[in-house]
Amino acid sequence: MTVRSFWTIMIKILGIWLGLGFLAIIPQFISALTYFGSNRNDNLFAIGYVVTLFLLTIGIYTLILRLFVFKTAWLIDKLHLDKGFEEEKFEMNVPHLTVLNIAIIVIGGIVFVDGLPQLFRQAFVFLQQDNRFGESSNSGWIIFYIAKTILGYLLMTNSQFVVRFIDAQKPKHNNLDELEKAPDQARQEEL
Repeated sequence: MTVRSFWTIMIKILGIWLGLGFLAIIPQFISALTYFGSNRNDNLFAIGYVVTLFLLTIGIYTLILRLFVFKTAWLIDKLHLDKGFEEEKFEMNVPHLTVLNIAIIVIGGIVFVDGLPQLFRQAFVFLQQDNRFGESSNSGWIIFYIAKTILGYLLMTNSQFVVRFIDAQKPKHNNLDELEKAPDQARQEEL
């Protein structure tokens, strides 16, 4: 594994993790909008402020996801992350797609393990309050934690699909497996 492929894997894992963190922000903005929208004295400025913050947050997370997951080579070049190492290769014979697959399974497991207890907690609070589903303030959180739990489960069970999608998005000239195999194949052809 080269230094560049190591940084590529680490940045993609971080990008996926930050992208999943964005999902936790959505219900907070929705609850802020419902709070300002339910108030009899509708404060248009406050609603506009929340919507503007939400759009700005979406833009920042989209930029981070695009840079960290789909434009990692550009980010590594701009930050010079592969410079200054004494050795160019690490002795690690694991393909980067396998490491990315394991990372997505671990991230999915963390999301699942984080969402399931919160789902049960919100459902318990909802049943304690004996509210109707649309009227309770917990109903939005229940929907969010259902989605989070399902997303974590799907990441764990369909990690190959996510890895293939990420791998398909990278440019053809930046295929790490081909770059890593090329020197080995050239040496074998010389023999």
